[in-house]
Amino acid sequence: MMRSCFLGLLAFSSMIIPASGSPPEAFIERVQFHMGTYARVLIYGGTNADADAAFLKIKELDGLLSDYDPGSEVSEISGMAGKRPVKASPDVLEVLKEALYVSGETGGAFDPTIGALTIGVYRFGRGGDRVPGDEEIRKAKSLVNFRELRIQGDEAYLEREGMMLDLGGIGKGYAVEKAVRVLKRRGVRKGMVSLSGDIKVFGSDIEIGVRDPGGEGAIASFHTGTGELAISTSGGYERVIDPLGKAYHHLLVPATGKPGRDFLSVTVILDGDSALADAYATSLFVMGKDRSLEFLKKHPEIGVFAVLPDGEIYYNERLKSLVTGFKVL
Repeated sequence: MMRSCFLGLLAFSSMIIPASGSPPEAFIERVQFHMGTYARVLIYGGTNADADAAFLKIKELDGLLSDYDPGSEVSEISGMAGKRPVKASPDVLEVLKEALYVSGETGGAFDPTIGALTIGVYRFGRGGDRVPGDEEIRKAKSLVNFRELRIQGDEAYLEREGMMLDLGGIGKGYAVEKAVRVLKRRGVRKGMVSLSGDIKVFGSDIEIGVRDPGGEGAIASFHTGTGELAISTSGGYERVIDPLGKAYHHLLVPATGKPGRDFLSVTVILDGDSALADAYATSLFVMGKDRSLEFLKKHPEIGVFAVLPDGEIYYNERLKSLVTGFKVL
């Protein structure tokens, strides 16, 4: 049996395609709204209680990681920037450490302290539809520096007042990964968890349609096989402010404080961690074409599918080795 979905769409389209002569396999598929988007849990051989446990973990992480919630631990760390360290839960410490790892790997293309820009001046998702001026951007980007996020023991600390955490480039992938781990601990061996553009498939063959960033429907598709794959798409088509006909999306280049313009979307596929897939997709988008190609040479484990503004499509051999039935539509 095979199921399908679009990667990166808010509404999911599902289709059951059983193998010839095979009876349908019992499954549970549910959708809830978490982390500002639709969370989807699909499991075989499990129960509604298993799906509930996965959703509960996602909800718990949203309460810890959301920068929209003033009571979250991430908001508290930002609020205490330059003042004092904040005691953090194991999940928050883990995702911050993973974020710092990717920041180091990418030379700061990925930076969890980007919040001074995304939250402080652009205010994506917070109303206003206003593009900040150059001086505002200059001041805000001076507060973006992952090296000034300190983790010691069970505490996290931003060294300068005005710094802010934004884990939007890794948080959903982390939540997907943790929800899958919950399902596995409960004995579920086949299924999928997704949050918007972040998907983890384990033990089941899923057909994935990659969203066309310049139109409707899918621009490419592939099958996951029955192994375990983490898939993440970053695109400049969501969280956009467009006051004068020129879209400013949320995938900002830390060095410039401006949106990355080399890609319309980047999809990363890993046979590993969903948080890493999420962060790498963000990183490659922000790096731009030339730098991302150099990065991929040093990271042959990353499968990638990218769409450029002129309609050019790039994908590498690693992607084709990780999936089956890959095709550009």
